[in-house]
Amino acid sequence: MKDSVKVNQTRFLPLRWLANLCGEIAGWSILKADYLDEDNNHGLKYNIHGKIYRYTWPIYYRWGTVFKIDWDMSSKAWDDYDENGIPYWENFTEWDFVDAETDDAFRVIR
Repeated sequence: MKDSVKVNQTRFLPLRWLANLCGEIAGWSILKADYLDEDNNHGLKYNIHGKIYRYTWPIYYRWGTVFKIDWDMSSKAWDDYDENGIPYWENFTEWDFVDAETDDAFRVIR
């Protein structure tokens, strides 16, 4: 959160409060819908939470307080190549799952 910028989408304070409340409701509704989806329960509750999210999230995003991050991808940390010019995907080490009962559950394949 230290690189994020707090942006108030409106200066009208009661509208911003209402929009932030809608953001809270939308967040909890999508979370509940996800929990129902994990259980393959796509019934009435799932549809209701989906509709609550669908109608409350745009209100929050339009008039609420959002946090925006400016990703500067021009730095060395975002480079795909190491100091020798070899892409990172060629330096990948494979892992193999051995057994959960052993102390060392993973071993490196070279």
